[in-house]
Amino acid sequence: MLALANILILTVIVGLMFLPPECSPDGHTLLQNPYRSTRFSSQRLQQSSLQDLVCDHSLTPGWYQFQIFSKPAMMPTTCVEMHHCGTQAPVWLSLGQGETLPRPLEVKQLTACAAWQFYFSSSKDCCLFRIPVTVRNCGDFYVYLLQPTQGCMGYCAEEVSDSVLDVCGPDEMNHDGACRAKQPPMLSAPEVKVALLGSNVYLKCSFEARSENSSLGYVVVWSRVSPEGQREELKQETTVQTFSLIELDGINLRLGDKIYCSCSSFFLDSPDIQGTPVESEEFFAGIMLSAESPSISEDRREYNLTIESTVPIPCPSENTPQEGYENRLGQNVALSSCHVELNQMSCENGICSRAVVFYTAVNDFVQDGDRNTEIMIQPIVSQNFLWSGYSPQSVQIHVNDVPSAYCYLFSDPHVVTFDGRGYDNYKPGTFVLYKTTVWEFEVHVRQWKCGSLHHPGSCACGFVARDGGDVIAFDMCNGQLRRTKPHLSVRSRSLSRSSVIFSSGAFVRADVFDWGMSLTLRAPSSHFGRTEGLCGTFDGDPQNDFHRPGGIGAADASHFISAWRVPPGSSLFDRVPFYQSSPNVRHYCNCDKEPHDPSRWLLSQRVPAHGTCSHHGSMNYPAVIPALDVTAEYISSVEIVQGMEKDSSEATPTWQEVDNSQTRRTTQMAPDKLFDGSGLSVRADGRSHSMNVRRLIQRRQKRQSKLHIFNSTHRSLTRSNLESFAYFFPDDHRTDQQPEPSLSWPTSSGLSKAHASSLCWSVVANSSVAVGCTQLLGRVLGIAVDMCMQDLQLKEDLVWLNATVPLLENECERKIIQEGGASQQEDALALLRCPDLCNGNGLCSDWGCVCFPGFGSYDCSVITDQIPEITGLENAGLCDIQHHECSTVRVFGQGFQDSSQLKCEVVKEKFVDGEWVLEDPQFLPASFLSPTNVDCRLPIGNAQMSDGLEREIIDDKPIARWQIKVSNDGHGFSNAKVLTLFDGACQICRPHAEGLCTLREKTCNIDGICYDEGDLNPSSPCLMCHPDSSQFTWSIVEKNQPPLFRAPQADLQTFQGENFVYQLMASDPEGSAVLFTLVSGPEGAALAPAGLLIWKATLTPKQTFQFVVTDDCNAETRAVLQVIVRPCSCLNGASCVTNMNFPPGSGEYLCICPSGLEGERCEVNFSACESNPCYAGRCVDGLSSYTCLCPPGMTGPSCGEDVDECASAPCFPGVGCHNTLGSFVCGLCPEGYAGDGRNCKRESRLFRISLNF
Repeated sequence: MLALANILILTVIVGLMFLPPECSPDGHTLLQNPYRSTRFSSQRLQQSSLQDLVCDHSLTPGWYQFQIFSKPAMMPTTCVEMHHCGTQAPVWLSLGQGETLPRPLEVKQLTACAAWQFYFSSSKDCCLFRIPVTVRNCGDFYVYLLQPTQGCMGYCAEEVSDSVLDVCGPDEMNHDGACRAKQPPMLSAPEVKVALLGSNVYLKCSFEARSENSSLGYVVVWSRVSPEGQREELKQETTVQTFSLIELDGINLRLGDKIYCSCSSFFLDSPDIQGTPVESEEFFAGIMLSAESPSISEDRREYNLTIESTVPIPCPSENTPQEGYENRLGQNVALSSCHVELNQMSCENGICSRAVVFYTAVNDFVQDGDRNTEIMIQPIVSQNFLWSGYSPQSVQIHVNDVPSAYCYLFSDPHVVTFDGRGYDNYKPGTFVLYKTTVWEFEVHVRQWKCGSLHHPGSCACGFVARDGGDVIAFDMCNGQLRRTKPHLSVRSRSLSRSSVIFSSGAFVRADVFDWGMSLTLRAPSSHFGRTEGLCGTFDGDPQNDFHRPGGIGAADASHFISAWRVPPGSSLFDRVPFYQSSPNVRHYCNCDKEPHDPSRWLLSQRVPAHGTCSHHGSMNYPAVIPALDVTAEYISSVEIVQGMEKDSSEATPTWQEVDNSQTRRTTQMAPDKLFDGSGLSVRADGRSHSMNVRRLIQRRQKRQSKLHIFNSTHRSLTRSNLESFAYFFPDDHRTDQQPEPSLSWPTSSGLSKAHASSLCWSVVANSSVAVGCTQLLGRVLGIAVDMCMQDLQLKEDLVWLNATVPLLENECERKIIQEGGASQQEDALALLRCPDLCNGNGLCSDWGCVCFPGFGSYDCSVITDQIPEITGLENAGLCDIQHHECSTVRVFGQGFQDSSQLKCEVVKEKFVDGEWVLEDPQFLPASFLSPTNVDCRLPIGNAQMSDGLEREIIDDKPIARWQIKVSNDGHGFSNAKVLTLFDGACQICRPHAEGLCTLREKTCNIDGICYDEGDLNPSSPCLMCHPDSSQFTWSIVEKNQPPLFRAPQADLQTFQGENFVYQLMASDPEGSAVLFTLVSGPEGAALAPAGLLIWKATLTPKQTFQFVVTDDCNAETRAVLQVIVRPCSCLNGASCVTNMNFPPGSGEYLCICPSGLEGERCEVNFSACESNPCYAGRCVDGLSSYTCLCPPGMTGPSCGEDVDECASAPCFPGVGCHNTLGSFVCGLCPEGYAGDGRNCKRESRLFRISLNF
């Protein structure tokens, strides 16, 4: 009691100064109901006085103190059985591992649990429900921050013992009832991090006290920066913990706030003495957008845009969008994705989620100056209050405008470079016209002789454009002047790049005449300062345009032209250069949902490949002049030449038509659209036309028999030389020393300069385009008239009078596009769109002339009666997507013609404000069947895949309605018929004017898909369509049968030591997947969910396996399986292995015998001596072995090794020894000795003495 008294005294002293507000009498509410005691049983209340049950579901959130009979009480920290504490589900305080109750004046966030027991079940759960509870130790009692409970639950209480509240650590001392250290600590700089407690997000200010004494208090102050930039205090907390929490609740503290925390320390017994406050670094709560570079240029460079969240992303179950949508980009910036997913991840270094997208400047070819673009994320729509309506701070990108440039090659030809320098090129041959140093892009031009009888000259007759691995040729040079039309071919085409308008924005436009063609080239801003060739350097300085390859300056125009001439057989006309594929081009998106570009009047072809994203997404291809399809007039086919190899034998052309789709009035399309809607922008008779490309595969024929040798300079060419050319172009082999024409007035025919000027001003300056574009053309009009006069002076032929009119059209279009002054140039726009204002035979629209009945062509100058009539569509114009693909429709009528221009106009109808409204028309090729039948393709994929169809909710409106028209020539279109697409599973549609359907009964409409009554969920057989229960959600299958286990036909057997493997089989009557679970079995047994039983067999003769088979709907079947274990009967140490010739579970095995044994059970020991392994020795047979007894002189395991008897010196000393197989031979005994060489004895000598007398 003394300790408690000290605590009470300290509490009074400290409380007067800094006692937490919840510890004061006015800071909490007393809960004094004695029924809350853990000793009180609720059973009798449930039987007699239900109104007295303790139910805290309506408890007001706040701080509470428990008392039992006016004595302090606390929440129990052990599980409380049900039906206690005056309630059904008692709530107790759960302390996790390492968790303790708070020390004096300390506060902790803990978890309370509610005990519960399910009816008809013996299992109990002490923590079925979890409730967050904050506990404060006020010295002599605890207070609890409580929340309302779910259902009839009640918070429990038990009496407080005297020793509970006196909790000082081992390194602390009790000073007047409180735990404190001797000296205050020096606090480290606090750090703000995110803490996720349940579903709530908190900011945690953490710091460290450089002292082991824990009897300290801390003052933590939270603040943020207001919208006005002022620091405002949010919360001040006095705590004994080295951290403080503040909730990001979306009210007081919101996403987007810049937050700080500061902390200081003090003695608990001397709260008036505080340390120096230490402040944290700024913490930004929310999503940050970080751009790699705030200033970019229209040069196709890519940059990173990093999106980072410092706050944990909510769970998807809370329906919080995990993605952002960047908008307000206009036409200035494109992103690699408009949809960004921020996934959940653990918070590291202050970042809880990160995503990266790429951005780049949009090349729009408009001189609109530098401008700023704001990348924003749309406000988040979420059920999570914190995130709902949050809009992260935007990032601003400054886009530097970089100009594009045009190069002109007109008539004989007059050249105007990208920088505006003019010169004439009278030389025939093949030249590099335009080449960039940053990418494998170049354009070659061929010029043939087209001069007069008196003066030499040349005209362009074809060009070849290469973009990476794609080579596109538009060529009429393999023919005769004034008798040849251009031929389009595509060589070595890669699927990503093939068009006359290339992904970089560069394009080549041809204006075709009978004498050849004039060319207009555009260089995008990304090629600025990086071009070379006859079109110059494109750096804004016309004085340095004359450069040779490698950047060396040329002395004059003649040397400059000669430097860019391509040797015979080396140009793109003759061969396709090797190209190594580049990495995939990144897709970019236009994320501006409501474009506010004032140049909407342009026929902008910023058409993506998929939705709003494509690898052309960073390009905007504007155009003013509409294009018409005149493919059949200019080309008989499009060649895709797979290689330039020549066969030694004559090749027979083989053709295979692939696709013939195109867009009727489109002149500039993305490269990958070359074969399904776009084409080469070509001009005939001064007008622009779009070439409908028919994909045809042809083997090249050899053309040696058609070669024309014009002079002796060509006779030195060998046959191999000629075979290296795609065709023989004689002007490539002419001398380059052709003199410049000497021109003077009057001409040889008597044409005077004044007369020529009068003619050119009358035709060129008074043309409709010159009159309509006067304010835009400026000095270009005079240049065009001068070109006209030079043409008349050189050619002396009036056919050249209108040769420069297309130059005025192209320049007028360029001015309108670049300067963006469409609103002040309505007359010019009308003349460019509608030549000669449709000759009075039609109306002018944004897409060209709309001809009156009986007239056709691009200018309505052609009278036609070829307009077909539609009498009906197949199936009365109805198509059920449940039974048909609905991607094409059979059209019935009369007057259909088998023409290359046969096409369908398809217009989608949209139901707006109670009526059907037409969208923009789309033009697709028609398949001719007969004069009364054609097939029209819809601009969608598989209708059942909802490609292009609106199917969010099925109601009385059909899935889609399309208005169908047919034209034989691409100009005059038939009457319209309507095709209705509907979902027959939910709708009943009939042909009538309103175009609405009725909904079927007994169907379900779930996630925009219709299902008949009884249809099962495609992903779960436990759910089905039950309209009587719900028409918009799945219902649970009422009758579900358990799986059927297929027991083995015979008893399963195994043998001792076998790795027993057996596949159990079961099936579900409803067709769902089944799951096996092993209930019991021998030690080491395992049963895979798929039913594979694995077990190492033991000695026990029989083992029992019990398992359960369940289906997706939790219906189960229990089964028992017994396995008989046979002993391994192999003898003499042999091992048993599974006999694979028998099915699993048969228990059959084979014996693997040791060496020397054989037989079914290894019981036979065969004689190892039968093969006579011992050579000259004697073989002694043993068990799976043998022993060799060798004769004298032989040794070794098989007696095959000779013993070297000489090694033991068996011969008489001094006698040589010679080893032999199995023996040895000694030499002769020494002189004076006799013997066999092995044994030698001294000989006896007889001495004879002669006596002489």
